[in-house]
Amino acid sequence: MSSFNVFGTYIQLGVPLVCLFIIVRWVLRSLYLSHNDKRFVLITGCDTGFGNLLAKRLDRNGVNVIAGCLTSDGAAALRNACSQTLKTVELDVSKETSIRQAKERVLKLLPAGKGLWALVNNAGISGTVGPIEWQTQADYRSVIEINLFGVIFVTNAFLPLVRHERGRVVNMASIMGRFAMACGPYSAAKYGVEGFSDQLRRELYKTGVTVHIIEPGYFQTGIVSEERMRKDIETRFQKCDKELQEYYGETFKLETQQKFCSLLSLIMSPKIHKVVDAYAHAVLSMFPKNRYVVGFDANILFRILWNLPEWLSDFIVTRPMATPAGAKK
Repeated sequence: MSSFNVFGTYIQLGVPLVCLFIIVRWVLRSLYLSHNDKRFVLITGCDTGFGNLLAKRLDRNGVNVIAGCLTSDGAAALRNACSQTLKTVELDVSKETSIRQAKERVLKLLPAGKGLWALVNNAGISGTVGPIEWQTQADYRSVIEINLFGVIFVTNAFLPLVRHERGRVVNMASIMGRFAMACGPYSAAKYGVEGFSDQLRRELYKTGVTVHIIEPGYFQTGIVSEERMRKDIETRFQKCDKELQEYYGETFKLETQQKFCSLLSLIMSPKIHKVVDAYAHAVLSMFPKNRYVVGFDANILFRILWNLPEWLSDFIVTRPMATPAGAKK
């Protein structure tokens, strides 16, 4: 048999198998759990944004939602928008005392002998934008305490309740946790969430508890806006000492503002429901994914970049970036 005939045989066998695999996977991914009214889900960061929308979505689906809110106003607004089944707890994920008090409240809300079907670590902030030299220790601490330590410490506190139900932990990471660009503190925290989630998933592999990561690209939410980013770059620059300001220069600051905001306007999506869809699938589907890469930019642009050799992806990403005045001398 010629090599051409062997290759043809492989094609004839391989194509149907690949098609069958795709169909079976699609069918399995479309299957959802029943008896939602028996499931309790805790979500952090429900005042606004994705957490708020997810709480409303799961409430409509009959799930017993316990929404962690930072403010009493946010909690009241959410309760008014949902059924009486939804309950709220005051929760600041960066404060150990708040986490402990929230757990006590959750234990009182759960029926006797019941645990949590899912813990959704959604709470987060975007942090500051600009070169790493422009960031202060306070900038890093504020982001990491909420976006990373908040995920870790909330998980540690509520994991026994999730383990009781052989349930799920769903963590909000970001495409910036796979490919760092522009936001140093935020990327550092999200890379940490990725590592923590991978480790947690493997540790819990034999316990029946599963761990899932949401990796959205850029979406039009309160956490990211062109106006906010422009102001933040200006603030960070003005807080730099004179020597650093002279090294980077006013032109660098203006170009960074213009180019970063132009990039946001180009890739930022208004379809925030896609992130909520991913969350809901991770919580309620029979066969959830380990990772949910969400958004056109995440699935096309960033997926290509993180699969390229680093020398090439670095070249592509840095081409449009502004050059510090001091580097031109």
